[in-house]
Amino acid sequence: MNVEECISKRKSIRTYKPEKISQELLEKILQAGILSPSAKNQQPWKYIVVSEEIKNQIAEELTKNIGHPNPTSRAISECSHLILVYNTQEEYFSHMSIGASIENMLLTATSYGLGSLWIGYIRKITDYVNSLTNEENELISAIALGYPNEEPPARPRKDFSEVVSYLK
Repeated sequence: MNVEECISKRKSIRTYKPEKISQELLEKILQAGILSPSAKNQQPWKYIVVSEEIKNQIAEELTKNIGHPNPTSRAISECSHLILVYNTQEEYFSHMSIGASIENMLLTATSYGLGSLWIGYIRKITDYVNSLTNEENELISAIALGYPNEEPPARPRKDFSEVVSYLK
């Protein structure tokens, strides 16, 4: 699958099959994140792949925080692996670099037929997550990875002319 196909096929997956991703494939996805461009080559990311037990604790806490069962908590419970993404620098451009890193991982997962979900909601429970991981860096996001158990339709996009202009 070429990069254009990966970009067009990538969707946010919220239901997963119980099948586990191999360690080899997980490491290929993480390596894609590590190979991302970063401002001043600072590489401000840190990834923590959590255990099944911690993954489930995070899902439960997110459900409590939101106040009801929700698709994001379910995705965390069902996914094969949950990767927590941290910022290790206080550099102005760190968040952009980390975003590129996450996108590399999402596209790599798609290229292998995996589903993924970029989870920003995790920041609502930062203190709880950091208490589980003993991490002091800034929690940016999480990524759920697994074999998809759904094929959501493509989400609508703004028209090209709405978001692109040319200055002469």
